Amino acid sequence: MSWNLHHVNIPAHDVRAMVRFYNAVFGMKEIQFPWSGDGEQGQLETGSDFVALFEDHNGRQIHICKPTPSLPWDNDLRVHPVINGHIAIQVDDIQGVMRRLGEQGMPFNDAGTWSYKGFHQVYTYDPSMNVVEINQRVE
Repeated sequence: MSWNLHHVNIPAHDVRAMVRFYNAVFGMKEIQFPWSGDGEQGQLETGSDFVALFEDHNGRQIHICKPTPSLPWDNDLRVHPVINGHIAIQVDDIQGVMRRLGEQGMPFNDAGTWSYKGFHQVYTYDPSMNVVEINQRVE
């Protein structure tokens, strides 16, 4: 199985202040977030108070999200993906990863294509209770 780092998610109380910081210090430019949501929303406009997205020339990303306590309950998730941030690892066999998580007795959430257009997502915790997103590109 191959893998690569897809993104790092950083929680922020003030998303717009974080965007200004990363722009001023690193010259990062915010791009639209490819939101899946209910399948109707398409792209979240830049300037959102909830989420911001930066992407480098290799496709690696930084996501900045405002932690929302009700997010898992509102979206039928067992794992809260943004409350403390997370890393996201992109794989080419997400079914195999879910099988191995089950074999290890690790709880996980198969979020499907819940939030990020074009990606199947799974959320789990590592042994230190850090959230890990595993995703696979879907057509």
